[in-house]
Amino acid sequence: MEPLGEIGNWGRRYYTYRLLSHQIRVVEEIDARQALGARGRDVLDAIDHQLPRLAPRWAADPEAMGKRRETWRLSGDGDNTSGVKAESLADDAARARRESAAQWWNRRLAADATDRALGGRGASAAAAHYASDRAAGLALAVQHQDRFDAYVLNALRGVSLDFPVPDLAV
Repeated sequence: MEPLGEIGNWGRRYYTYRLLSHQIRVVEEIDARQALGARGRDVLDAIDHQLPRLAPRWAADPEAMGKRRETWRLSGDGDNTSGVKAESLADDAARARRESAAQWWNRRLAADATDRALGGRGASAAAAHYASDRAAGLALAVQHQDRFDAYVLNALRGVSLDFPVPDLAV
């Protein structure tokens, strides 16, 4: 895409990486996998092949999982950082590499795949929400696989939430 007409940003001091425009023109269409970031193909593979198997397991006991998830969100352990910190690091990495839109779409595609996997299973809204959050974390872990160590990736995947630990995208 390229901007049409007048362009600018909020000022040279802040947000120099942002460009504002009232109109844009599509210059070239690219493969959707390429638009989902450097590991877009791997993200789609995880969404298509792992989430249909994992989402029903995640939605099986949302009450117990919800309690563990709250602990996971706020405090890390020796093996991984907190969920909030991991998600913040993923957001920062995506913004720094101009992949914020790709990250947003990866989360959205993961949530949609979770909805399809849980369709007709009678999962509660809380169970579907929990499974959708876990799916988004898995997609982020795959997107940022080359950028973080296991300490952050395991937190994104929610490894400490599952007993036993499921097979995860590597």
